[in-house]
Amino acid sequence: MAECEVAVLDLGARQARAALPRLNQMLARHGFEAEPLAWREERVRGRHEDWRFRSVFQPVYRLQDGEPKLWSVEALARVSDRFGGQLIPTVLFAAETTPRRTVYVDRQLRCLHLLNFLLQSPPPGLVLSLNVNAQHLVNVSEAHGQFFAEALQLLGVEPRHVCLEIVEDAVSDPVRLHGAVQRYRDLGFLISLDDFGQGASNLERVWLLEPDYVKLDKVLMRRALMRPALRDKLAELVAILKLHGAKVVGEGIESEMQLDIARAAGCDFVQGFHLARPTDSLSWPIS
Repeated sequence: MAECEVAVLDLGARQARAALPRLNQMLARHGFEAEPLAWREERVRGRHEDWRFRSVFQPVYRLQDGEPKLWSVEALARVSDRFGGQLIPTVLFAAETTPRRTVYVDRQLRCLHLLNFLLQSPPPGLVLSLNVNAQHLVNVSEAHGQFFAEALQLLGVEPRHVCLEIVEDAVSDPVRLHGAVQRYRDLGFLISLDDFGQGASNLERVWLLEPDYVKLDKVLMRRALMRPALRDKLAELVAILKLHGAKVVGEGIESEMQLDIARAAGCDFVQGFHLARPTDSLSWPIS
């Protein structure tokens, strides 16, 4: 690796360390608690009331010339209570009944993931994907993206290197969701629609949000594996999504056969345990 690239990587880690106190101030200004982010075992950990947060990352590979090449990493939250019991993040958001609390938790998790990503000096150009609760985007009353853009500027990260994954939940105001997503797009962020094929996801949501990427829910891959007759249907779905300008990610790749199915269906990217499991370090091969 060239000396200039090493300097850039070290700069990212230094900026992350220096930015932690300021990010805590920003979160406290918009939330409930002082200093919700803290160092622990060479990583940043988060807390909110009785909940404790940490980051893990899973790679997303581009199917370039038929072979997977590292393109991005998805940050995932691991949530536990004060006794160490594990909690699914979606349950956490369901428990946050007020708009203000939902916004606060979402912002804290994004800051947590950004810091832990930069602390590991990621290679230049690697995209960080962050899950965003759709209801959070509807709940924000101020200018959408203002807080997050300020955090990125503080950390020296360009929005074009961040992909916001809109979690596929039913929302109270789809028009307001569209406006929020458009605001993020105008700021330069990439937009992905997550878990397509379950819950509230449908082509109407694709038409409304016009995402750069659509992530097929792992259920679709499992069904295509179990029922070969559905594989042509999967390819047709991928083709339709591409006609609407989206690149397609096959999630839940758990075997070589599923990887072959995703490749044959025309998926642009793949992600799953067969390729790499989530881990707290960025330690996967480029291909």
